[in-house]
Amino acid sequence: MKHLYKVPGTNKQVVKKFVRIGEGSIIYSIGHHRFIEMARAAGALYKVGNSALINTEIFEEFLEKYREPARLLPKHVWKKIDAEIKKPE
Repeated sequence: MKHLYKVPGTNKQVVKKFVRIGEGSIIYSIGHHRFIEMARAAGALYKVGNSALINTEIFEEFLEKYREPARLLPKHVWKKIDAEIKKPE
């Protein structure tokens, strides 16, 4: 997932490698506290003065560990889908 940032006053877009906690929690739809915990666990947290930056590349590699494999739908669901497709309109 590329995180683009539009440079003010130009039409240029820059790919962001680091995001702040607020931006990251919005991008990944995770709460602030959970985002910080996961960034620490991933080793993607960088402290710069009083602010914290998260490396999105490292964080996304960490997130891939939680990916669940695709599963087939149960047969009763397929029957409903087939019935809806065959309905005359």
